[in-house]
Amino acid sequence: MVFSVRYKANLLEMRSFKRFETELAHLGFNHFQPLAPLRPWVQRYFHLRVATDLPQSIEQTFYPDGGTSLHFYFPTPTQTLTQTPTQTLSGEEPQVLFHCGQSIHSQAFLPGIELMTVRFHPGGAFHLLGIELQDILSTSSVTTIDATQLQLPGLDQLLSQLTETNQPAQRIALLEHWLLQLSQQQFGAVLTRHKSAMVGLVQANLPKLIQTQAGLEDFYRQLPLSRRQFERRFKQETGLSPAQLLQLNRVKIARNLLSQSPNLSLVQVAFDCGFYDQAHLHQHFVRVTQQTPGQYKKRKMSQISNPRSR
Repeated sequence: MVFSVRYKANLLEMRSFKRFETELAHLGFNHFQPLAPLRPWVQRYFHLRVATDLPQSIEQTFYPDGGTSLHFYFPTPTQTLTQTPTQTLSGEEPQVLFHCGQSIHSQAFLPGIELMTVRFHPGGAFHLLGIELQDILSTSSVTTIDATQLQLPGLDQLLSQLTETNQPAQRIALLEHWLLQLSQQQFGAVLTRHKSAMVGLVQANLPKLIQTQAGLEDFYRQLPLSRRQFERRFKQETGLSPAQLLQLNRVKIARNLLSQSPNLSLVQVAFDCGFYDQAHLHQHFVRVTQQTPGQYKKRKMSQISNPRSR
């Protein structure tokens, strides 16, 4: 049962990316898989290049899933004398923001905007960027931060390099090279401090956590350290408790199920996602998405019958 749930979650995730390609086609949406050495920490790269002739900005809703993001906003295309937009190199460096919030939020995409995003798995930003989310979330209500203030090694050089090309694939390659360099620096520093036993502990146990169908007690019994020690480390790296991340992941699976198979009953969705019953699905779904599973399902079924009503 555990392995079937894990497989379904991974399959649903891949299908959701395909669905986004259609639903967000008007935003020029593309996604890229990270290199193998980065996959334990980086989920995906996303690229948006919104058409300049859209009559108005487009708003999209995003739901929390425990991950964090690094957003690169590039200068808008310049205008020629004929007022035709051209993607030329302006020499202006992109604005880069780090988003670590775990609540539903909306984002407006303006005509002509170009955005490249690194989506980290829970804990991924801690390992690759050295960011302790617990410190940020405990000292500030702000969940979107100017990343240049985080003093990330090599970021200034990366921003300069990104201005030298306007090709998404080349920008992704520059970004991955930077992340690979950071990973070598971060893990080298950890090993130097003789904390090798703690390297990747949270990341290594994330798959076991999100597969958990029963209570967390069985999960904690499999760990090489005490529950309190693991929860402290987990909070430091992800900004969440294991229970919070588990529920976010289950709601995420429920959203994907309702999006891809809206004819499923809510009882079946609750069972497939690991909730005790439909009432628990309802409780956690509303907490995360601010709508009931029934409302979400109704909207998705409407979109299927009328694709233009997205």
